Amino acid sequence: MGGAPLLLAAILAFASLNFGLPFLLRPDEDVMVGRAVRMVAEHSFDPLFTNYPPLVFYLFAAAEGAGALFGFGTLQGAVHADPSSAYLAGRIVSASAAVLTVLFTFLAGRRAYGPAAGLLAALALAVAPLAVRQAHFATTDGVETAFVAAAIWAGLRARSTRGYVVAGALCGLAACAKYTGGFAVFFVLALAWLDQDRRRHLIAVAGAAAVAFWIPGLVILLHPLDYWRGLGFLGTNAYLRTSVVPIGWIYLPIVIWPFGLGLGTFAAALGGVVLGGLRRERADLALLAMLLAYYLVTGAGHEDFWRYQLPMLPALTLLAAGLVRLAPSRPALPAAVALVLLLPSLYASVAQDLLLGRTDTRRLAAEWIEANVPAGAAITMPYYGGPFYDEAELGQNRYYVDDRLASGFLQGRYTDRYRINASPADVVLKASGPPYQYPLPDAGAGAATTFTAYSSRPWDAVYDPLDSYYLPFWGFEDIDRPGPSIAIWTSSG
Repeated sequence: MGGAPLLLAAILAFASLNFGLPFLLRPDEDVMVGRAVRMVAEHSFDPLFTNYPPLVFYLFAAAEGAGALFGFGTLQGAVHADPSSAYLAGRIVSASAAVLTVLFTFLAGRRAYGPAAGLLAALALAVAPLAVRQAHFATTDGVETAFVAAAIWAGLRARSTRGYVVAGALCGLAACAKYTGGFAVFFVLALAWLDQDRRRHLIAVAGAAAVAFWIPGLVILLHPLDYWRGLGFLGTNAYLRTSVVPIGWIYLPIVIWPFGLGLGTFAAALGGVVLGGLRRERADLALLAMLLAYYLVTGAGHEDFWRYQLPMLPALTLLAAGLVRLAPSRPALPAAVALVLLLPSLYASVAQDLLLGRTDTRRLAAEWIEANVPAGAAITMPYYGGPFYDEAELGQNRYYVDDRLASGFLQGRYTDRYRINASPADVVLKASGPPYQYPLPDAGAGAATTFTAYSSRPWDAVYDPLDSYYLPFWGFEDIDRPGPSIAIWTSSG
């Protein structure tokens, strides 16, 4: 039975994994993949990026190196080359991490509340729209969440000092994947606190977490001030800036969690939180402690990117699955109800995958430009809404990463046929958003061509308004393809 959610997770995570390629159409992948390729090609352990801890860079670099070793990819970069294999290597790591997260959630649920709960928690996570979407992106979040889920499972298994050392080490690795992964330690510490040998186990958890963080994190000591500034940058963005969304304490439970989990699963999770507070079993208290700590800290600001909540999805699905305790003698009843509640999540995740597999509007715009715009033309276009970048933009990127190979990875695809954002412009490209796919820019203003991402404006589309990614989490009926809606004008038009 445990194989069913793993198979489902794999299908949803790996479907349309090559979306957009050879164009990069997802923010943040350029940073992760570009630096990972450079690390392998230049035999370096330094990611040259200090906003994140280094562990995921190492895993992506290992994937890039393995691909090149076995002939499935190259390390030549994205300039004058097809970067598809490099991006696919990172995405395969993320998709695999998503499947592993489902596996650890299944094992944790079985340990906490029984076999039926393990199966239901794994199924809920396998179809959660946020988890399925993030599985397609070569970013830090999926690997971080896999370590969080592993730490939850190891903590539930721990009964001796050795067990708590393992659980603590996984917490440290989660933090070295992304700092917020360290919140898993609240779960394991809560379990240790509830044990008889409390003092020894607490020390074991804290010590193992610190050692496990610093073994892959030693590169931080080479640039301590830069990593400190990186933390300051993240903190400033999270807590000192305003945005278009309300404070996270409001936005998380009314928008991100409901649509990130799926409406039915979120309803079950709310019930699981209430039941956990009433039952106060060992697993309940630990899950609630971690969830509360994460909610209070990450919800205290306005920079509420949806992907930041991915590490809490295993905890929420476990609490939702804990509702099977309400009918211990009739497990088929809560299982049937749960399967019905999962249908909204399954709908949204399948819709995302199908849309990802369709040609992005930016790819359509690139093909039109190549067919109709002569070489040497100057094209004005927005960074996230356009399909190309050129040598001038690479030069600007060298300010952020002073390495020719790493700086060559940017949004879109490299071109030396056109001059991007040079003036005077021969061609002007305008795009909707980000992240919204509507309306068509300056519709009816004499554009040479247009590419719309929607058949009619979707009244119920739910986007991450802070993320420069043109695809909603909900409301897909009127969306025809990923990408912004685009209008192109030419000087001869």
